[in-house]
Amino acid sequence: MDVQLAQDHDYCVTPTTSAVTDALSDENEALRRRVQELEHRLETLQLQSHFGLHRLAGSDEDIRFYTRFASYKHLQAFWHLVEPAVKTRMVRITSSCAASANVSEPTQQRSTKLAPIDELLLFLMHLSVGLPLRDLANRFGIHRTTASRIIATWTHFLYHLLGSVRLWIPKEEVKAHLPPEFSAFPDTQVVLDCTEIFCQTPSSLVLQSEVFSTYKSHTTFKAM
Repeated sequence: MDVQLAQDHDYCVTPTTSAVTDALSDENEALRRRVQELEHRLETLQLQSHFGLHRLAGSDEDIRFYTRFASYKHLQAFWHLVEPAVKTRMVRITSSCAASANVSEPTQQRSTKLAPIDELLLFLMHLSVGLPLRDLANRFGIHRTTASRIIATWTHFLYHLLGSVRLWIPKEEVKAHLPPEFSAFPDTQVVLDCTEIFCQTPSSLVLQSEVFSTYKSHTTFKAM
């Protein structure tokens, strides 16, 4: 014979304590959502306060202004090409390394607080816009010495990396794509031109004489 026992009354639970429990549960859930919202806002503010490529990613116009790349997509394509070499072939320029006669010797990597792609952005902004070290240091939240070494490091790195890229197109391809204007010159392989970029006047008179351009009546860097 089965005997069913009546459920005993829980004298600890009253309508009042039940209501308090529900209220605390609702309050806890509201606080949890509030914490998530504040964490999201904090993350957004941190991203906004940190200057980096993410600040320019949504505007191809800004990318062109600060880097001279046509778009964010073009900049990313270039980055994906050089990124593997950053980890294996980059030599960090330090004060001792700069004083050495041979800066191409492998040295222990000393990373900065910036991501490598943001270092590239800093370097490109220095070249494209001519921003001084103080401005770059303030933007990226680093010391001016660090900004200077980043520029020196990337100059040395890209010089050696891109300098090894083959520049000359095979003769067959040149001939196949030769413009009609060059029909009278079927043996043309390359057209050379020279450009000059204004630069600061060196304090040394010897250097002034070496970089002065009579054509521009100013000191210039010359490239062919």
